[in-house]
Amino acid sequence: MITGDPALDLIDTRRHDLADPALRAACLQQFRAEGICILPGFLRPEAVEALVLESDRLAPLAHRSATRATVHLAGADPSLPADDLRAIALDSSVEVVGYDLFPADSSLRALYESDTLLEFIGACLGVEELHRYADPFGALNLAIMRDGDRLGWHFDMTDFVVSIAIQSSVDGGEFENAARIRSAEDPNTAGIHSVLDGTDPDLVRIEPMTPGTLMIFNGRWSLHRVDPIVGEVPRYVALLAYDTRPGTDSTDTLKLARYGRLPTPATTKEDPDGDR
Repeated sequence: MITGDPALDLIDTRRHDLADPALRAACLQQFRAEGICILPGFLRPEAVEALVLESDRLAPLAHRSATRATVHLAGADPSLPADDLRAIALDSSVEVVGYDLFPADSSLRALYESDTLLEFIGACLGVEELHRYADPFGALNLAIMRDGDRLGWHFDMTDFVVSIAIQSSVDGGEFENAARIRSAEDPNTAGIHSVLDGTDPDLVRIEPMTPGTLMIFNGRWSLHRVDPIVGEVPRYVALLAYDTRPGTDSTDTLKLARYGRLPTPATTKEDPDGDR
């Protein structure tokens, strides 16, 4: 068992020994086969309780955004036929706390900045080298969804996202996933339409996101959404951003949309692969 990392005080290492080759192999196998790796009970129950309190304190700092975008996270083009995926706009609304707003003693920050967790996630992905995101806002996020909020069907712009479920809403807020519905070789437009239309529910499954769950997810090829939130209890999810390339950042356009501001002094980053 690995010791000396304060983040391990938050992780249930009896259930999930991050140094265990068998655990790493099982995670890698699931990720390669399904585009997703889910570890329920990754955090200790008392750690989850502490993170809920931390999230309550951070929530007032969040920036709220509401967007209408295509499954490819682009603006819809109304000049195209109505059944063209590039013309179909879906609603999303969420509040996000940026990395720079997490205090130095934040438990979520400790998890994100943990070299032990970084190395474990790299092993689960089967990559030799993994780096923390260079975006000063987007490296670590707390995503907050309240009554009526939702995330419409979409693909991510990066190969993977790491999330930690902290608090579930009273109802709704299910993470629905059409795993590996497309590939670089096959865009599978017909399959995507069947998910949007609800005509092939067998393509979609609900991924378990109970509080304390760690999820490593390939969102570039998997169509996914979060159902509308119902009730007064907000849904809290931490998003931990990594990349196989050092120095990866997001665009200023994305920063303004997601956080409502730019770093000071502002820098221009226009690498579309840096978005997530």
